[in-house]
Amino acid sequence: MTAKKITGEEISAAVVSSLPTRPTAPSSIGGRGYTAREIKEAFDKLPLLIAERYNRLIDDIGALGKNSLAGEIKTGIEEGHNLNMLFSDIQSGKILDYIQFEGKSVSSLLAEIKYKLGEEESNE
Repeated sequence: MTAKKITGEEISAAVVSSLPTRPTAPSSIGGRGYTAREIKEAFDKLPLLIAERYNRLIDDIGALGKNSLAGEIKTGIEEGHNLNMLFSDIQSGKILDYIQFEGKSVSSLLAEIKYKLGEEESNE
């Protein structure tokens, strides 16, 4: 997953309030001598950072596989098990081991049913 939190340090460096009181004034009188372009860039810095992180998040949501958002969401089924693994378990049928009915997994109940049906067929 490529998305990550915006840290406090990144925010502090990007907010307009980090500019000096008189950013366009010469440094000799306490300013930094910023040009109009530099002032505009300072105002754009935080919104651009937010947009960049948001776009990464959207890409991660739409991605598949290990480095996707689904690869980061834990299911709690077992240690390290994530949503991406659950999708694979659905395709493979392993999910039937997780689903419980009357204290037994659906896969074991199906095995019992198949066994009993096999017994009945051989008795006929």
